[in-house]
Amino acid sequence: MLKQLDEAVGRAFDEFKKEFGEDAKLENGDEFVTVLNNSVLIISLENGTLKTNFIGGAPFRVNMTLDIFEGSDEE
Repeated sequence: MLKQLDEAVGRAFDEFKKEFGEDAKLENGDEFVTVLNNSVLIISLENGTLKTNFIGGAPFRVNMTLDIFEGSDEE
């Protein structure tokens, strides 16, 4: 089971690097979310320590855009 969790983290970082570039690295306080088929993975860097949190099930979807994040289409 640990091997599968490690693989999921590795594949999440593969997607992170596709989005932000091969040399991209997390900085302290950064985090990103990856949606898997039957769970969600949250990866963060806190005080120099990589943290992973798997949450089982599908995420709830809410049709809403927050202005505080880049890419907002609302004025």
